[in-house]
Amino acid sequence: MEWELILPERLIPVDWDQARFLDAVKEQLIKDFEWDAERVAAASIPLLQLLEDHISWNLERNATAVFTSFYKLDLGEQLVRNILQDGDREEASKRLAEKSLQRAALKVWTRWNYASP
Repeated sequence: MEWELILPERLIPVDWDQARFLDAVKEQLIKDFEWDAERVAAASIPLLQLLEDHISWNLERNATAVFTSFYKLDLGEQLVRNILQDGDREEASKRLAEKSLQRAALKVWTRWNYASP
């Protein structure tokens, strides 16, 4: 996964282990989307695709669950509304997946950057 995609405006500190960071981002998504960690680990598709599929499926069947996840990620109601209004459902799911991944990464980045050693 490209760093520029998940945190386009942030630099990864030199002393950070990128693989460990990406694992922490995955854990954040598992927590916020209430996924089964074993199922995510067994998934044979990239995390971004998994997010996109999950969001798309839930927007059609159980929007409340996915909106709850967006709230936990602090994605922003206006951002979600704009994305849903601007494009078709497939494009919206893709953009919401990217934004969710970025927000989860930012939460981890902030925690790692400012947490006490």
